[in-house]
Amino acid sequence: MTKQLRYRIMFTMMFLLSFTFISILVVINIWTRADSQAEADDNLRFLMQRELKPDFPPKPQDENPPAKISEDTFESQKPTNTWNSPPVPNEEDSKATDSGHLFSKKEEHPTPDMQRHREIAISHYILVNYTADKELISIENTLSDSLSDIEIEDYCNKILSDHKSHGTIEHLRYAVNPHNDGVAIAFIDHSATEENINNLLMISIVLGIIGLTAFAFLSYTISGLMVRPVEDAFQKQKQFISDASHELKTPIAVILSNSELLEDQIGENKQLSYIKKECDQMHHLVTSLLELTRLEQEPYTDVAKNTFSLTDALLECVLPFESIAFEKGILMQEDILPNLSFYGVKEQIQQVATILIDNALTHTEKGGEINITLQRTPHNIIFTVSNTGEPIPEEEQEQLFERFYRVDKARNRASGHYGLGLSIAKTILNNHKGRIHVECKNGITSFIVTLRLNENKK
Repeated sequence: MTKQLRYRIMFTMMFLLSFTFISILVVINIWTRADSQAEADDNLRFLMQRELKPDFPPKPQDENPPAKISEDTFESQKPTNTWNSPPVPNEEDSKATDSGHLFSKKEEHPTPDMQRHREIAISHYILVNYTADKELISIENTLSDSLSDIEIEDYCNKILSDHKSHGTIEHLRYAVNPHNDGVAIAFIDHSATEENINNLLMISIVLGIIGLTAFAFLSYTISGLMVRPVEDAFQKQKQFISDASHELKTPIAVILSNSELLEDQIGENKQLSYIKKECDQMHHLVTSLLELTRLEQEPYTDVAKNTFSLTDALLECVLPFESIAFEKGILMQEDILPNLSFYGVKEQIQQVATILIDNALTHTEKGGEINITLQRTPHNIIFTVSNTGEPIPEEEQEQLFERFYRVDKARNRASGHYGLGLSIAKTILNNHKGRIHVECKNGITSFIVTLRLNENKK
């Protein structure tokens, strides 16, 4: 019980710590990626503001085109909040601007350090201009000699077909800016940033693995410290039960022997029969408690084990109960696979079978049926005891294997059952690395025992 409690505490702690740690790493990676992309988009916006100039052919109604001005004069007269001095937008342009376009927000005034950083970041770029009809005007490539104009044009065609204002294609971060004279697409190299992001992701994965390992060790250690007081109390309780059972065993035996002696002297007596009946039940209870304590305290590795015929062992348990079933008017049927062997403690496996069959006889009414089967699967041995009768409520099925738990307390008390048999059976099967569970379907209650075939070895 304490082992299960320790594992529950350990898994709970590990889940909470791991969830928090992994969430932090995920947030850091997502935030870093988003921040790097936002910075690249800002650099693209700055690039277009710097590079795109009002050098498109003048409109027909312009009779006097602007005179050529020097670069310094152009820089001094260039607007600060738009990249190509577009005309005052009409109502439709205003709606488009409010829709959240990449270039709709106003350019922030960068600090000198930010300005230098941006200049370095966009020192190499690709700038492609299209007319309003999507006809190529020019390609300015200062980024890479390995990219031909045809490849760049293919990138641009894909971008225009996707109808995205910004994104990443191959290792390039791009931005699309439609304006009154056409469409401009700018590219900058994003490979270094992507490499840094990927490195951060790999570091996060390594840290996650190290963190999970550390959390597992920490959770295991702390859970052990938390469960230790409970384990000490549980051990003291088991020791008290063992000591009390030993102390009760002798006086019960004395009372039982004296009652039998008195019965021989004075004959049958109702009071003596009550004494004998209660002594028999108390003797059975004390014996069960001692057996359960021994099974829990004695290491299974110290018990003598051998390979025995499981088929014959179960038949030895079934045959004595056939006469009892016949007297109670219960039909008992067996389907036991022949020549099946198992490696373990024969007496303990027989004790499990006896407990389950006796339990089935106790809870089967006259005219009912009991079916006992032994089967083999590729990896397991399945032993099942089924009986007709009232089904066990689903919420109580898991509690059946706890000490002193009884579904029908009054009936079990009258029949001499104290709720220890199934607990003993489960302890024996745990020692044999087996499992037991109960199923209730169509008015039939089945106790199913599963033993591993790989334990069938010396």
